[in-house]
Amino acid sequence: MVVRLFNFTKYFALSFIIAYASLSIIIMPHIAQQTMAQTMTTTPMAYDFTNTNSTTSKSFLTYQNNSTLGIKIQYPSNWKNQQVDGVGVVFISPPETNLDRFLEKLTIAFFPSNNNTSVNELANLAINNYKEHYTGFQLIESKAITFERNPAYTIVYSYADQELRKVIAMDVGTAKDNRVYVFSYSADPTEYSSYMPTIHKMINSFETIPINLTYSNKV
Repeated sequence: MVVRLFNFTKYFALSFIIAYASLSIIIMPHIAQQTMAQTMTTTPMAYDFTNTNSTTSKSFLTYQNNSTLGIKIQYPSNWKNQQVDGVGVVFISPPETNLDRFLEKLTIAFFPSNNNTSVNELANLAINNYKEHYTGFQLIESKAITFERNPAYTIVYSYADQELRKVIAMDVGTAKDNRVYVFSYSADPTEYSSYMPTIHKMINSFETIPINLTYSNKV
């Protein structure tokens, strides 16, 4: 249990790094800060990953890393990607306008674990760590799902980012081949639903691939 808690903490540290890194992608004019007083017209829900009818007109590229991460995934051609310390990668959307200060993103992080870790345990670890580290954390939905024929969990939640803007996020977590994989989608509340078809396609395209140890050990 101690090992899993440590590794989960590492994942949350990664999410903070990504949040700050996304601000350096583009410099925009100053606008008034949004606060937790923002309201939503609908309650965001976890996406149904069994629905294969979701479509998007975006063109996609393939991200593949077989040197350190051992993953392959499709992502929109106009999104940026950043690898973080060999423990994950973040895909960041472009600004929609010159005043767009929140860039929607999908983070993929992984860490070692034994396959005996239950889906409920993974979900509870995530929720408890978010409660500790995220300002204004509120759990919206939590449920067990199936992802790539493996037991998985999805949680939807809100929190305030470092500029006190309200963020809606959705995580999908699963254990496979002695690794826990966590997909975390974060969005402005007004854009959460509109980006979901893109996120759906990205996550459903995810594959694990063998790591080329010969390549990764080269100086």
